[in-house]
Amino acid sequence: MSAAGGIAAAALLLAIAAAGCATVPANGPVQQVGAGENGLSQQQDYSQPIPVGPGRGWSPTQIVYGFLAASASFAHDHQVAREYLYPTVQQSWRPGWAVTVVSTMPTITPVRPLVRSVSNQPELDSDVEVTGLPVATITGSGQYQSYSGSRTKSYKFPLLKWNGQWRIDGLPTTSLLLTQADFQRVYQPRDLYFLSQSGHTLVPDPVFVPQQATNTELASGLVTALRQNPTGWLAGAAVTGFPAHSQPIGQVRINGPNATVDIGGSKGKPIAPDRQRLEQMAAQLVWTLATGRTPVQSVELELNNRPVQVMGRLYQLPQMYQGWLPSQQAGSSLYFVGSSGAVEALSGAGQPGAGQPGHVSAVPGTAGTPGIPPLSSIAVSPDGRWLAGIADGGAAVYYTKLSHGASLQKWRPTNGTCTSVSWDARGNLWVACGGIVWMLQPGTGSATVVTVGPAGSDVTDFRIAPDGVRVAMIVRGPSGSQLELGAIVYSSATSAAVLQPPVIIGANIRQPESLSWYGSDDLIVLAGSSASAQLDEVPLNGGQPTVIPTPGAPVSVTAASAGGSASDIAIGLPGGKIMLSANQGAFQPARVGGVAPAYPG
Repeated sequence: MSAAGGIAAAALLLAIAAAGCATVPANGPVQQVGAGENGLSQQQDYSQPIPVGPGRGWSPTQIVYGFLAASASFAHDHQVAREYLYPTVQQSWRPGWAVTVVSTMPTITPVRPLVRSVSNQPELDSDVEVTGLPVATITGSGQYQSYSGSRTKSYKFPLLKWNGQWRIDGLPTTSLLLTQADFQRVYQPRDLYFLSQSGHTLVPDPVFVPQQATNTELASGLVTALRQNPTGWLAGAAVTGFPAHSQPIGQVRINGPNATVDIGGSKGKPIAPDRQRLEQMAAQLVWTLATGRTPVQSVELELNNRPVQVMGRLYQLPQMYQGWLPSQQAGSSLYFVGSSGAVEALSGAGQPGAGQPGHVSAVPGTAGTPGIPPLSSIAVSPDGRWLAGIADGGAAVYYTKLSHGASLQKWRPTNGTCTSVSWDARGNLWVACGGIVWMLQPGTGSATVVTVGPAGSDVTDFRIAPDGVRVAMIVRGPSGSQLELGAIVYSSATSAAVLQPPVIIGANIRQPESLSWYGSDDLIVLAGSSASAQLDEVPLNGGQPTVIPTPGAPVSVTAASAGGSASDIAIGLPGGKIMLSANQGAFQPARVGGVAPAYPG
């Protein structure tokens, strides 16, 4: 490269670095990142990276550098990034939400220009190779998938001269190619809300979505994503309530705290959903748009350009559909195995150290009496009606109703040692034994094996989400244990359950040992050896885990929904010591002693 070319490249890299750090609104006056999130204007401008257009005489390498940097700006449908593309590629490029995330700015290697014939006219062309280490991919529907390999990957960009300037003549991938820093800057976590197979339960799909130039563009993108059934690991386990071939009419209109969504049919045809579908659509829309970093508080649904009332109201609010979103209850009783071996419950405990020690009592039924088989791990159903526990060194599972006079029932697996028990909202008990997952129906006593992942998957911990659809598990393999997220699909004919192919989350968690759901979007994971065990909060959308400081090395953990004035994380320490935390505050000793603490769920 000539001295002039080197200076130009250095100037370009400085411009790209500035673009990566500075942000301005796509329209209107300059503002700080996120400044538009708290106002209530009809249309707000979200901060976008400053894109740099191609300069005259830029080399193929400079063009590719500039394109990669400009791709981080979603303003006006990647208007500036398109300037780097050959006209035919400009017209066909539809990047969507899909992204390949690389760790740092990749290495870009130019290839000597060649002469080729285009339309019988000789033109200069060139190839530029981009090499980087992938860390994750974002699917077209926003689902985050960690990349577990350590090999770099190469992407080849062909270029042609057009009007004397180099332009990219083909893209090596249909997804965007962004550095990890750019991705974290321009994408934000959100929840898309779909429905369980029964159609009466909302199932959050934690995704990453690009922060568009305006809040109306962002909201419109979210609505578009709700039109189709979810893909990936949720496919078949959750559905949308939107009628087939429905589509938004224009963009979402935001007026103060209200969003108006107009839905019609394809090719201008009207749609006429029945009452149930209207309620499903409204529930999905209000929970998707009114949660997250937006000022939207209510949603008005229009069909074919006309407002409609749902459940007798024009404006839909999240609390109208609160019952559609099962969750662990903040402030639930904490169950544990007391010093006598009986199962006890701690209720009414407030913030640790706040002077609300709570009340301790034995659970009703045989489980609350001394002399029962020693239980090493317990689980309580979400409705608080059933208890299960592992005993006999993992050789047996006991379960019982939590009612006076109820006796313990015993179930022995045909394989291996039992390592975890978990209840779903249907009243089924899920047991991991010898790496295999069983679904036990206490009412019938029958148990069936549930296929989990590919052959050889060795499941050591298996936990059902409050919605009864999603599952989190720890799977052990030749290279160690890892966290996986999956979803249950029930056969409509036989009610048999299968698990969709799971995805890996929390790739940075080493030696995960046990886990607990923490609300609808996060897990609390206990990882490491006994001497160096630690807790991490792991988001389901693939974001980075956060370490939770603990006193000592925990041996067990349980959690409920975050928030409120009660404890929501409990840990067991060696020697039968239980400690509590609220909203990830400092852990304080509970006024009780015992082992295997467990919140319902």
